[in-house]
Amino acid sequence: PRRGRALALVDGGRTAAQIASVLAHRTFHTLVELRRLAADGLVAPAPPVPTPPVHPVPGAGRADWDEPDTALLRRLLDALEAL
Repeated sequence: PRRGRALALVDGGRTAAQIASVLAHRTFHTLVELRRLAADGLVAPAPPVPTPPVHPVPGAGRADWDEPDTALLRRLLDALEAL
């Protein structure tokens, strides 16, 4: 009966946590039931959602960093030592 209720809620859009919430069961136990259903060939994982390609940002990843503000770093060091 538990497998049947879980199987009835599998629609390709709900996550295991959402199915567990509808069934008022713990997510772990619902995951175990879904794994058993998958092992029996009754359900399959949803295909991954394609993500758009990431275009590089101009200048990203360059090694030429700005010099740190040494005066600021010294003031921070002095303040930390004072604490």
